[in-house]
Amino acid sequence: MHLTETKRSQQGSTAVEGALVLTVFLVTFIGIIDIGTVLFRMQGLTERARAGARWGVVNTYDVTNIRNVVIYGNPSGTGGALFGLTAGLVSVSQVDLGDGISKIQIRIDNYPFRLYTPFLAGDRTLPRVEVSLTAESLGAT
Repeated sequence: MHLTETKRSQQGSTAVEGALVLTVFLVTFIGIIDIGTVLFRMQGLTERARAGARWGVVNTYDVTNIRNVVIYGNPSGTGGALFGLTAGLVSVSQVDLGDGISKIQIRIDNYPFRLYTPFLAGDRTLPRVEVSLTAESLGAT
């Protein structure tokens, strides 16, 4: 075997190895970005639900106002929807715990999300986000 043939075969194997490593690296990198985005969305949705529940327990119970706080960040429902939330994704309920105590429960269901990681790519829904807070006696009814 001549030196030139050995050098060519090494270059060919280097190219194949480089392509394999690059493929694994890109799939891993895109997967990490997808995981980070899912965690960011879950935390954001949890914060929106928490803000709505908090508003509901310190103000007079009103489903529309509480839903607006979750979706728009204010009870009047003005501005753009946060995280692409819609009224159909957010449910608000008041649960009687007995002895005049109740809790406000906010649920965000079927939030649509898209993954881009190869082999997992496609439209998905995130798990349900549910927050409950016991109503406080701050003069609200």
